[in-house]
Amino acid sequence: MIPEESVAYALAAWSRFDKSVTDDLLRALSGAFVLVAAADGELSRAEADRFLEVVRGKSEVFARLDFGALEKTFGDLADAMFADPEDGKRLALQCVADVRDEPDQVELVASAAKIAADADGRLQSCEASVMGEIRQALGLRED
Repeated sequence: MIPEESVAYALAAWSRFDKSVTDDLLRALSGAFVLVAAADGELSRAEADRFLEVVRGKSEVFARLDFGALEKTFGDLADAMFADPEDGKRLALQCVADVRDEPDQVELVASAAKIAADADGRLQSCEASVMGEIRQALGLRED
């Protein structure tokens, strides 16, 4: 489980966000979400759909997101994972890395990934590993 104060900080980062969501940020969020959803090494269509339902259930947190655009981008990256898991993961990490020079977007992507990884109340070792890869792609140190 991710420490409660860490999740609280992640939620606060999103509550402070008052700008529009750029395409790069949307792709980075989708990449992070796909990586968390596929953390156990497998991603099924049903799992991808369930994951989107969890994110949609946090709509009060992610109020500035266009969920239709998020679902499309997430779906495209999930399709890449289905077709070739290794290449799909590389593409998702690249989408995450594309915002590494924008500190406010780095914080939002890292926070969103943390919220998603903690959605079921426990952090599995595979999710912790993917969180490390996301943080590295964002240019952040390990927690």
